[in-house]
Amino acid sequence: MAKKEKDPPVPRLDEHQQLLCNEVQLAFGQNLRAIRGDQALTLEDVAGLTGLHANYVGAVERGERNLTLFNVWRLANALGVTVAELAGTLPLRKVRRVGR
Repeated sequence: MAKKEKDPPVPRLDEHQQLLCNEVQLAFGQNLRAIRGDQALTLEDVAGLTGLHANYVGAVERGERNLTLFNVWRLANALGVTVAELAGTLPLRKVRRVGR
């Protein structure tokens, strides 16, 4: 029987990256909650429309989950908005240009 190769280790975020990640997750969650509220949908309604668990959707709204692109797409479709509309105004990342 052949040995299964291990996946390469997942790189960890440094402290600054983790803070940015938390900020983005919170902003996304606020956008999701606002759109859900505008449509008078409960967490259970969104969960039923997406196939996600209501606790998971609540955790996303609180900025506790770093969700996959597939789940972002599922949420947007369930709410009848584009991914861009669901993402709303996420914080911009400041990038230093090298060699300029």
